[in-house]
Amino acid sequence: MDDDNNNYESHHKRHRQQVSRSRRGQYVNKACNECKRRKIKCDGANPCAKCTGSSTECVYVNKQNDHRLESSSRTAGPASPTDPCKSVNQVLASSTGSAGLQSYNQVESVSELQASSAGSVQAFRSPSDPNVDSPEFCGPSSSEFTLNVVSGNLKAMGMPSAILDKSKADAGFSPSVSSQLAQYGPFMKLLAVDPLWDIRREDAIKLIKQWYNGSGALYPVVDRQRMLETANSVFTAIENAQAEGVKVNRGSLVEALFTDETNKLKIVLAIGRTVETVGGNDNAQRLIQSTREAVEGLLWNSNTIDGIQILVLMALYYYHLDEEVRTGRMVGFAARLCLEMGLHRRATIENTFSNQTERSDALRTFWCVYMLERRTSLGQGVPFSIQDSYVDSSLFTMYDFGPSVSALLGWTKLAGKTWQILNSQGEKEADISMDELDFLECQITRWYGQLPEALKLDQARLQQSGTSNETSYMQAVLFLRRSHLHNLIYRPTLQSAARIAQDGAHAHVAVRIAKESLQTLSDLNEYTLYVKSWPLFFKHLLLTAFGNLLLAVVNASSLFAESLRHEFDIALDLIKQLSTRSGLLMRLWNRLQGLRDLQAKLFNRPMVENPTGDGSSYTDYSSSSLLFGELFPALPLNLASSGEAEVPEDLAGGPLVREHLNMLFDFPGEPNSFFNSPFIHWE
Repeated sequence: MDDDNNNYESHHKRHRQQVSRSRRGQYVNKACNECKRRKIKCDGANPCAKCTGSSTECVYVNKQNDHRLESSSRTAGPASPTDPCKSVNQVLASSTGSAGLQSYNQVESVSELQASSAGSVQAFRSPSDPNVDSPEFCGPSSSEFTLNVVSGNLKAMGMPSAILDKSKADAGFSPSVSSQLAQYGPFMKLLAVDPLWDIRREDAIKLIKQWYNGSGALYPVVDRQRMLETANSVFTAIENAQAEGVKVNRGSLVEALFTDETNKLKIVLAIGRTVETVGGNDNAQRLIQSTREAVEGLLWNSNTIDGIQILVLMALYYYHLDEEVRTGRMVGFAARLCLEMGLHRRATIENTFSNQTERSDALRTFWCVYMLERRTSLGQGVPFSIQDSYVDSSLFTMYDFGPSVSALLGWTKLAGKTWQILNSQGEKEADISMDELDFLECQITRWYGQLPEALKLDQARLQQSGTSNETSYMQAVLFLRRSHLHNLIYRPTLQSAARIAQDGAHAHVAVRIAKESLQTLSDLNEYTLYVKSWPLFFKHLLLTAFGNLLLAVVNASSLFAESLRHEFDIALDLIKQLSTRSGLLMRLWNRLQGLRDLQAKLFNRPMVENPTGDGSSYTDYSSSSLLFGELFPALPLNLASSGEAEVPEDLAGGPLVREHLNMLFDFPGEPNSFFNSPFIHWE
């Protein structure tokens, strides 16, 4: 009888436990994320009462995806975002020898993860979802500002803007699932182990050297020798684990893989993979995912030089993905941390850091943030945090980091002055102070003239040699940065027909500089591999110079049309070539198609039926290139020479210009053409 009672009680107890587990599973499945995290009762409403009371976003996970996530987490082992070393220890402890390594290779890859996690990504849409429209400021130094000016001028002339709006051009460029997964680190952490297991030592050393020959030379935020030593140390630990077993080398693995130096190494390798594969790369994204927790921790943890260096490298990673907004946010955060630490003051550096090596690292890190933030702000046209007035002038002579860094620091100060002039004059339609422009142009010319001969680009030798060995990457960089500032400071003189008429001499200078810049870019593209290897760096000058030519064509066609046809075609060819390497250039290429599509309608070119079957049609240009004559076929030939000719009186809207622009932008035969309207007043 006692045995029967015991069996009954035991059975009843197991039954209660099963019911309890079942109820707990049902309870968790219907709770929102916040209630799950806080382990409190959720009423299942959307939003629930708890989230409403605490003003917290209420998000529910799809049950099927939640179940998949739970089962995946059980397969991959425990992963605690608060204690990564403990999690890795548990995973490593459960794996020994080659069997453990095989389990690593069986982990789901990023490409396999895309389909299984798509629903989860949809469920966890964040406010930064790229599909959600958000306002974006484009200052006078940005290429978008120039295109907006061109479109505005065309509309003011009564012409439909043939250049597509940015929102329309971006419509076909939604980010892939893999790029969306970059915002959701925990999903991949649950399913993947450290991605350094998939990289060979030789490949890592190669990527590091390539980095220091490119972006690492412009922003030497991490010492080259130290980076190589870190790589050798990490891969020695991994190779020992592969040879002797993971469990035996567990301690050395954790010590090697979970340090700030290793995180820097991972980001540099991710940049190298991204450059090699022209954009997103699965291995690069896994490398970035494994460092994301350290990056997010910088928002709450105390400031360190290592943390700022990681932010700079992360900003450069997004830069090589052609994501300028994220680049600006990262480096802007790094700039804030620099100011909080007082790295802009010499006394703080000397008092905070005990030895010369630490002081040198701190100052080099600050200079990299200073240069990258200024460069990013100039490209986006937004203000920068580290003003020159904040920086202790004695810092520039505190340590000598070589002639290249000194030259780049000098350019950075000139870039700040250029930004100030453009934002004080170009955007407000105020009178342009030509004295200020001329003085700044003189400063830029003097800066370049004072560079060591080894850093100057010899254009004649470039064309004669025909090899990249004669021209260094830094020579090309410094020459093009000089040209970039020259193009920017003279841009306001081309922003309207009235300004061109007021100062034709400076307008001709602006066009001449733009033409020379594009010709140099063409030579570098033909005789070296720099433009093809680092297209995202060279795109800035390309966009700036092309924008100035576009302003000249639209605002003073009779003055500049014939003289810039060749360089205009050079720019279009470069944009087409590099559009496969840059989303920004691809969007510009598609926006320019609007000019040619408009011409197809004007001149009755055959339209091709859209293969989508929706009844729409388009002009087939798949096998041809954009040319100046196609974009602007109605512009007359030989109307003006390229010399310092006086601006004709009809520049701002005389009969000749109106006739040609009318042919270009209005449908022929329209009785109510815009230029014939009695409401149009030409000044």
